[in-house]
Amino acid sequence: MKLTLIELIENATAVLAFLNGAICLLNPGLAIRIQQKFYEKINWKIEPINLIKELRNTRIMGLISLILSIILIIHSLR
Repeated sequence: MKLTLIELIENATAVLAFLNGAICLLNPGLAIRIQQKFYEKINWKIEPINLIKELRNTRIMGLISLILSIILIIHSLR
């Protein structure tokens, strides 16, 4: 089975989305710290106003990312 460039990009996107979703869902604090480090490099300082809400929202975004990446993976296997 030979994959086209588009299929390779789809598969890579699905894997990266799955990893991103797993990090956000399982360790939202790490995801927030990674984002803060990135923004520090471009001379921005970000911090959540309400950490509890931010952790909850990051978990929700992680779950959405996991669901969408699983759909992408299932679609690419068809």
